[in-house]
Amino acid sequence: MTTTSTSGKPARIAVVDDHGIVRFGYAQLINQEPTLEVCGMASTEQEGLQMLREQQPDLAIIDLSLDEGDGLDLIKSAMSINPEIKILVISAHDENLYAHRVLAAGALGFINKRRAPEKLIDGIQAILRGNFFFSEEVTKTLIRGRVGNHRTLAPVGIDSLTNRELQVLEHVGKGQCTRQIADAMYLSAKTIERHKENIKQKLGIENATQLVQRATQWVLGRGF
Repeated sequence: MTTTSTSGKPARIAVVDDHGIVRFGYAQLINQEPTLEVCGMASTEQEGLQMLREQQPDLAIIDLSLDEGDGLDLIKSAMSINPEIKILVISAHDENLYAHRVLAAGALGFINKRRAPEKLIDGIQAILRGNFFFSEEVTKTLIRGRVGNHRTLAPVGIDSLTNRELQVLEHVGKGQCTRQIADAMYLSAKTIERHKENIKQKLGIENATQLVQRATQWVLGRGF
């Protein structure tokens, strides 16, 4: 089945990732496909939003972690601008943790960055055909969650954090102070401190030092 746009021309793909070499690599792979072409690239949430508004791509590839801004927020904004846009998330984050979050935001697929080179084109083509694209394990988990939603226990641990709290946790793990996090997220320092207190309560963390240690471990990929 073709994955060209409705006009018969190659499907237009946009890429939002804060690493230049990653954007270039995706573009190289995509432009090798005769039915696909990269129409724009950006590195921040604001640049990405402007590019998506101007280019109106058929599909956008969005990373969750951006130096300036947040991928989940960008997905929601992109959907509000163009409800027909299709979005594929490619991220180093844990798919099990973020799959339901990206779905709720409006994305149709998730690829872990470690598997991106081998799965990129498959994911793009599947989503352009109107399908979802998640790993088999996560697909089963999402289905079980949807079917048994009325019996599902309340989330615990890191799963219990809101999207905003996860953003704050990531910034903390990157060594940023409250003011830096507030500036990056366009929130007040008081709001950031409130999020930190909520995180500590939900995760059973006693003090700020433990929060930094746990957040750093999470960012470095050693779990929680």
